[in-house]
Amino acid sequence: MDKKSCKSCKVCPSRWRNFDNLTDEQMDRINEKRFEARFKSGEVIFKQGSPTSNAIFIISGMAKIYTETENGKSVRYAIAKPGRLITGPGTFVDNIHHYSLATIKDTVACFVDIGIIKELILENGRFAQGFIEDISAKALNSFDKILSISQKKMNGRLAEGILHLSDEIFQSDEFNCCLTRQELGELTLMTKESVVRLLKEFDEEGIVKVKGSNLKIMDKNRLTKIMQSG
Repeated sequence: MDKKSCKSCKVCPSRWRNFDNLTDEQMDRINEKRFEARFKSGEVIFKQGSPTSNAIFIISGMAKIYTETENGKSVRYAIAKPGRLITGPGTFVDNIHHYSLATIKDTVACFVDIGIIKELILENGRFAQGFIEDISAKALNSFDKILSISQKKMNGRLAEGILHLSDEIFQSDEFNCCLTRQELGELTLMTKESVVRLLKEFDEEGIVKVKGSNLKIMDKNRLTKIMQSG
């Protein structure tokens, strides 16, 4: 357990926006039943199959949400940034996590007793609606991305992955990817070798400048066309 970086969820710059639907008294109850922990890059926050005893929020840093197959392969379908609620349908079905969460940068995470969240869902209709809207939007987003990327050829998959990182995760055309080539492959449903080869091709064609983990989109229109043509 770590010293809290914020005295109250009310003033936390990374607070979940649905908390705005709570009363001061309800917000105080959340604050009383939470703790923070720091994780180094690459550490597992929770494992697929473990109990869902807490809702988790990223305060700083970044983490990957992924499923693990029986043969040990990983498939990532989301990257968690600060302010994101991390829970899942298992919370209300079998109390089990159906995916794993691991950091891709040094991260501070906030853990809130899931029992308090459930109490507030029953007490506060606006909070309950915000909770349902949040998990529904994330489910639809994940479904759409998996469907879209699975229908593309490899160059279209990588283009979509790079644009996703640029537009939705880093909000910049130049960023330190912080994902390994293996992880970028998991994000785009490709092998590490295919990612390495296609990044080299994009670099040689002047579409994306690649320097280690740093990526800079040089021709966004062309990258978008590659994504759209698939």
